[in-house]
Amino acid sequence: MRTDKSMLDEAYDIVVAAGAAMSFMDLMNKVAENLEMSEEEKIARLGAFYTDLSLDGRFVALTNNAWDLRSRHTYDKVHIDVNEVYSDEEGDLDLEEELDEEDQDIDDGEEEDEENESKKPVDLKGTGFENDF
Repeated sequence: MRTDKSMLDEAYDIVVAAGAAMSFMDLMNKVAENLEMSEEEKIARLGAFYTDLSLDGRFVALTNNAWDLRSRHTYDKVHIDVNEVYSDEEGDLDLEEELDEEDQDIDDGEEEDEENESKKPVDLKGTGFENDF
């Protein structure tokens, strides 16, 4: 694998040259080809590349897992209003009411139950971690 350029920088150059959005797999395959990655390297880096692409401010995810440059799209087309995505079906609860309910649950002894639950021994036999403790 060539290491003179990052996968994200290569992806940026590819999308610029394409002049349009690309599917994630087409983009990944082109990046892997340009960076001379083996099939094993490509598979090993697939998840990290997707995460990095999601976090890089130069890119935007569109419908059908297509990716493009954020600079080619208006804010209102690519912005997701989280208030619309996360809504309470029964109506908006007041934040203070939610916090009061959580405090009451803890006062009712749930905190002690969680502590006792976390102290139970875990069977690590056959996992490869049994000698780490």
